Amino acid sequence: MTFLDTGILVGALLEKHPEHQQCIDALEEFKDCCTDAHALAETFATLTGFYKVPSTVASELTLGLRDNLTVEPVLLSDYETAIREAQRRGVMGGGIYDSLHATFARRKRVDRIVTRNPSHFAHVAPDLEILTP
Repeated sequence: MTFLDTGILVGALLEKHPEHQQCIDALEEFKDCCTDAHALAETFATLTGFYKVPSTVASELTLGLRDNLTVEPVLLSDYETAIREAQRRGVMGGGIYDSLHATFARRKRVDRIVTRNPSHFAHVAPDLEILTP
């Protein structure tokens, strides 16, 4: 199974994104792809905040991702694990969100994470294969 990070989701949704085709290819290449519900919130936040996509469009695009990949909730135990491991892994600030994604991925027995930000996962997911599109 393959976990798709927020950057891949955003890139796949935005036709004018510089890595749009690579992100679409990643979404299509891995038929067993999944993400967590937190990544949907991050996708919406990135679309509306950074890219200034109107919220009505951003919500339709973000929720439409459910047609192309499995989306499952992050459990309280995932948050607890990520927070407990933060000190050991050197996680600070917003890095907790990538740690949370990695914790979810481990629970789902994911083999690889596809991301546009491999350095974000280097120290929180050294046990998983990290790929870029």
